[in-house]
Amino acid sequence: MGSINAWILAARLRTLPLSLSGILIAAAIAIDAGFFITSVFVWSLVITVLLQVLSNVANDYGDGVKGTDNDDRIGPKRAMQSGLLTANALKSGMSVLVVLTVVAIWRLFVEADLSFIDLMVFVGLGFFSLLAAIAYTVGKRPYGYRGLGDVMVFVFFGGVSVIAGSYLYTQSFSGTQFLFALSVGLYSTSVLNLNNLRDSESDALSNKMTLVVRMGYKKAIIYHHALLIVGFVAYVAGVGQIDPNATLIALPIALFLRAHLKRVRSAKSALVTLDPELKRVALFTFFSALFVLILVGFRANQ
Repeated sequence: MGSINAWILAARLRTLPLSLSGILIAAAIAIDAGFFITSVFVWSLVITVLLQVLSNVANDYGDGVKGTDNDDRIGPKRAMQSGLLTANALKSGMSVLVVLTVVAIWRLFVEADLSFIDLMVFVGLGFFSLLAAIAYTVGKRPYGYRGLGDVMVFVFFGGVSVIAGSYLYTQSFSGTQFLFALSVGLYSTSVLNLNNLRDSESDALSNKMTLVVRMGYKKAIIYHHALLIVGFVAYVAGVGQIDPNATLIALPIALFLRAHLKRVRSAKSALVTLDPELKRVALFTFFSALFVLILVGFRANQ
């Protein structure tokens, strides 16, 4: 079944902060509305971690069996590609993660005390979340190979994490939810876009038709600018909904984005330039969400 280090490699722990960003925002919205439930927050975190690790393990397996992860790939080595885990071991790991996730989802629904109609909706969301985590690269027609990864990241990292996540507490909708869902969704999609920019040459050779491969590298850079700029505007507007004075955070964010976009435009090496930028934007998204959580926590204690 492989060593612990092999499974840590397959889990890709560096992706976890990005996946948790929407959950932090959802908790912040709940605190601001006066509906925060600790147990819902804890189980939301557990489910998000399990789904992200499941997605990463499935991606390792899917790209491994299709030959996409090969010696021509620029990014970090993968567990199956490196021979540390077999295809059967990864499939077994996926099965265990699915079971653990289903149990965690059931516990979350118990703690959230949903109505029957809401419960049915969330059962459907849970099912599609599991399906989306696996089907990115696994199966005969994985959506990641058809340029749909960006859409799914936006929907699940933004819409599901923020809107559905905060609904579990408040059981209502608000404009603030949609602004932050737009922001987190676009920021998260920009991280995937950076990943696809980095891997664009090897993806094209492997017939992995990501959005970058479909539109071309230069247009993908323009697309990257649009994702971050619109995400920035939505984020500042969302912060303004909570505390207008806190929109001063826009200045350091704008400076960070300006420097980041300049580095991306002038990138001469995908590995040397884009891989570090991928990490920076992921952490930037996480700390942006953490700032909102700290902001509402501070206001709640005033």
